[in-house]
Amino acid sequence: MSKPRSHRLFAGLALALIFVIQPGTMDGAPREGTVEGTIRVTKDGKPAGAQANVVVYLKGVPKTTRDKTTHVIRQRNLQFSPRVSVVVKGTSVEFPNDDKVFHNVFSASRPARFDLGLYRSGGSKTVELRREGVVDVFCNIHPEMSSRVLVVPDHHYAVTDARGAFRIQGVPAGTYPIVAWHANGGETVGEVTIEPGKAAKVQLAVEEKEKPAQHRRKDGTPYGRYE
Repeated sequence: MSKPRSHRLFAGLALALIFVIQPGTMDGAPREGTVEGTIRVTKDGKPAGAQANVVVYLKGVPKTTRDKTTHVIRQRNLQFSPRVSVVVKGTSVEFPNDDKVFHNVFSASRPARFDLGLYRSGGSKTVELRREGVVDVFCNIHPEMSSRVLVVPDHHYAVTDARGAFRIQGVPAGTYPIVAWHANGGETVGEVTIEPGKAAKVQLAVEEKEKPAQHRRKDGTPYGRYE
């Protein structure tokens, strides 16, 4: 004789409940890990004075959906502020003019070529950075104005502290390239393997270099009298 339908239904629910709460299942185990470590900044083969502000980021991490954000770089006292920024690909960067003079923000960098044109005090213009890489930003009128924007793949990045230490949390398990980038230098690429619930340790070195030579205006000519 078969069991009543209510008994069969109860047994099925009990088995499902056991499956959900049984220890060691994937649903109860961590699926993400952490990468942490130190970046050593050198100059001319020797330890540099400052170890902070090196950007460390991962490449190739599975894509996650995130809301688009806006980053602000102000034009104030004939300077860009901040001078160095890190943004996630797809971020819109706003350039408000807080000075009493006109500015013309532009970039000739491969990841983002743009010319925001001439605009007055109180004005603001925005550009969306859609490609990874370094974007050098200048003013076509004032040669002393410069800013560097590093566009990273996603939110899996960190900036080193005064000791050169960093920590990136919430990384899906896997093996990824890890990049250390210095605003006044090059970059160093390594590899890291993330295990669920564990912290992977990384140590890299990056070379600080001399600041680049004087840049040119958007048409490739040297700075002089603006026309």
